Amino acid sequence: MKSTGVIRKIDELGRIVLPKEIRRNLGIRDGENLEIFVENDHILLKKYSKMQEYSEIVKNLATIVDDTYNFHIIITDRDKVLYSGVDKIQVNQDIGEKLIKYIHNRESISKSVLDTYTFKGEDLTGYFLILPIISSIDCLGLILLYQESSPIPDYQFDLLKLLSNLITRKIDIA
Repeated sequence: MKSTGVIRKIDELGRIVLPKEIRRNLGIRDGENLEIFVENDHILLKKYSKMQEYSEIVKNLATIVDDTYNFHIIITDRDKVLYSGVDKIQVNQDIGEKLIKYIHNRESISKSVLDTYTFKGEDLTGYFLILPIISSIDCLGLILLYQESSPIPDYQFDLLKLLSNLITRKIDIA
């Protein structure tokens, strides 16, 4: 464990303030959930991703779609890749600011567009359809449908909706 040199008091409600610099360096945004662990005499905080809990289900659903339709699907949580049907994009790679903005704004791209997205320094250029995964009122991540050399038929956006609904229903029921 590395000391930051920062000392904070706990207020009467048991709250502490995490310094802005630490939050920025760790990519912790306002309103984000943290998981609390206790190990011996240490309190550990970790960014919480509800999607991580269901990563096996996400992987299985995405694999079925990949195998059935021969598409390349990438599924993310709010920070990292959970599933990748694209060889050069690996699970647990950080997603770029452009995709984080889509999550924050709950944006989708329902028309196949040629674009480039960055995953931890690795650029992926091609045609994309993108849909946010929204559970209750929170945006949990994105589903990206990718093809390198030709536009994706717009009707395939319905496939993303189906996959998103399957994931959110499983998360909301659990």
